[in-house]
Amino acid sequence: MASTPVESFVTKQLELLELERDAEVEERRSWQENVSLKELQNRGVCLLKLQVSSQRTGLYGRLLITLEPRRCVSAAVLPSNSFTSGDIVGLYDESGQLATGILTRITQKAVTVAFDESHDSQLSLDQEHSYRLLKLANDVTYKRLKNPADVLQPRPGRLPAGSGPVRAVPEGTRHHSRAPGNWEDHHCGG
Repeated sequence: MASTPVESFVTKQLELLELERDAEVEERRSWQENVSLKELQNRGVCLLKLQVSSQRTGLYGRLLITLEPRRCVSAAVLPSNSFTSGDIVGLYDESGQLATGILTRITQKAVTVAFDESHDSQLSLDQEHSYRLLKLANDVTYKRLKNPADVLQPRPGRLPAGSGPVRAVPEGTRHHSRAPGNWEDHHCGG
């Protein structure tokens, strides 16, 4: 069966979306391997020398950890950075990556990250220890763009988009007896 222009367009967009995502993941991986931590902090994608200021349980049992610059640092404010709420971040210590979370709040002096409830039992952080946060490739936008495009893809047993009648009301339900043109009440308000 020949593909329609819509199917060709959707297929091409999915390919391009996949390429863009792969490039972003590769760029972040390359940064981690080839660029110093200090340079990553200067680029605004890494926060170094953080310590835990609080841990608590948030919505849906997520572990919320607030990190701030080490107290021995005189400025005690976060360096200039590009972190925003919703970013996917990796939490690291000197041994490597400990967990991945979602940045929920950032101020000049602290950053709060939400971790899955599964990390609650595994993630044990010492308040005197030094940690770093690294911004990771965010696949949320990728998923938001990919899911609707997947719906438009033809699949066996499923009608292609726009190929048949669509019933907004399930069979067997009652319909309003008035025709749409009679819905207005012309006797209101004089």
